Amino acid sequence: MIIWILESDSGVKLLYKSFLKTNADEDIVSGFLTAFNQFSIMEFNQSIDSIEMGGLKWVYILEPKYNLLFVAANKKKMKSEILKTRLNVIKNAFTKEFDEVWEKKGHNWDGNINIFLPFLQLIEDYYSQWEEVETLTQVADFFDILGVFQ
Repeated sequence: MIIWILESDSGVKLLYKSFLKTNADEDIVSGFLTAFNQFSIMEFNQSIDSIEMGGLKWVYILEPKYNLLFVAANKKKMKSEILKTRLNVIKNAFTKEFDEVWEKKGHNWDGNINIFLPFLQLIEDYYSQWEEVETLTQVADFFDILGVFQ
């Protein structure tokens, strides 16, 4: 899973976390993701929901109240709904955590983006919990299969 939290107009990267090995430049990709979403809004009057590109599945969540764009990418085998739900958990936690910062800065994300870095730990915690659930689900599926053949 790869996660971007971006300022939705400028494409400025507030946070980035990758759990996948990638050689992509996170800043260049941030600008592309924002531009691609803005193109979709201008041409089709709606934000991108999900796409498949570069061997990955990508989901977008636009948060207009905070002028943020949340993007997650993962291997194509992951269902879009699961990826979107996980990204939504991150979005809700981020907006709750930094609502006061948004208000203090006068509804602007300009300035020192290092204040967001501690949030990476929460993303890592969520990710490790999701990995545990996936492992347990695979074990449960295995036992279900054994039950069928006994």
